[in-house]
Amino acid sequence: MTGIDPVAQKLLYSIMQFNKGKWRQHKPHGRNHNEIMVLACLLHGAHPGERMDWRDNPPDFESHLNQEHPGLKVSEISALMRVKSPTITPVIRGLEDEGLVERTMDPEDRRAVRITITDAGRAIIRAAHEERMATFNRLVEHLGEEDSLQLAELLSKVYTFFDAQVSGHDEGHENDNKAPDTETPEQGDDTP
Repeated sequence: MTGIDPVAQKLLYSIMQFNKGKWRQHKPHGRNHNEIMVLACLLHGAHPGERMDWRDNPPDFESHLNQEHPGLKVSEISALMRVKSPTITPVIRGLEDEGLVERTMDPEDRRAVRITITDAGRAIIRAAHEERMATFNRLVEHLGEEDSLQLAELLSKVYTFFDAQVSGHDEGHENDNKAPDTETPEQGDDTP
């Protein structure tokens, strides 16, 4: 067993606090996390934390996806969100019941169904994004611009490190003492 590094322990507890934070229970514009993420995936055609560049400010909520893009299959949405389809199906059903998404037949495979975001869904995701950005604007005011940029860079490095751990890219532990390089800071959280 390895010894307990007090710096590593402090870092662990700091990160664990985010899982317990009351702010995680907040529902932006009355929507839970999974609903927001499904709408964001449909709006962008990708997971927003991976596709959207941090310089996209604000994201384009009005333009429709490329006309050749007929929406996403449930399996594609679940793959983007890294969950199983049965987890997403009831979320999509609830969003459909409220008119925020709609199902259409896949033009190339009549057995497949595609999910698209409606104008009402687009309005919800826009409002949720504006609410989140107002919160993060206040955070920047609280921390200051320099610390905010440094935090964003560090969080990107943390994300890259843990993503490599899960992906098995760091099996030799040869990089244990050095932080992974990141060329451009990306929006690494689930903010749409």
